[in-house]
Amino acid sequence: MVGKITGGQWAVLERLAEREQAAETVRQTWMPVGGTTEAEAVRALEWAGLCRTVPAEEVLRANSSRPTTARAVRITPDGLNALAWHQGRTDAAPPCPAWTAKAADPAYREIALQPREMLLLRRYTHLLPGLAAAPAAAGTLWEALIEAHLDTAANRWRLQLDGTGLAGLAHAAHLEALAGQVAPRNRLHRAYDLTHPRPVPPAPCAEAAVGMVNPE
Repeated sequence: MVGKITGGQWAVLERLAEREQAAETVRQTWMPVGGTTEAEAVRALEWAGLCRTVPAEEVLRANSSRPTTARAVRITPDGLNALAWHQGRTDAAPPCPAWTAKAADPAYREIALQPREMLLLRRYTHLLPGLAAAPAAAGTLWEALIEAHLDTAANRWRLQLDGTGLAGLAHAAHLEALAGQVAPRNRLHRAYDLTHPRPVPPAPCAEAAVGMVNPE
């Protein structure tokens, strides 16, 4: 089983990715492995399948000062994927254009969700096609989830929701309060005044009203 990549190993992977992107030829994508610390990081990355090494003489220009046992390293496609995922989790990436456009639209409201609330909304959206009389369409919420912006400093997912999207979020928090935790419902009510309306009791039917009339 592959272990978690450490900070120093990510730094090596970033340098390999920079070399890969800047290279104009295949030869230029390879870097010589140098130094004990870097060699250890490269071994761990290669074990995880994030880079590969070959004898330096096979891919680098001849260098009389280079040991015959020297290795050269290049990032793999899995390494590029892992680095993109790592940066997506840790970097403050800008919101997507669709999110930015909705932020300027008065029909939408920005809602900041805690990670557990984001999971709650994802679960609700997944179940939505099977829910009776749900206030929001699954497509509306999936769009908001896809466009959501992660605020890493605040550890909040920021979504742009219109009226039906807000109603869906309130419904999700209401269902969670009935079956699990009340904290999401309470926080969303305090922060955004979101409340799922109570069902209106059915009016007495005409037959019942007639039955209650005094025959006298």
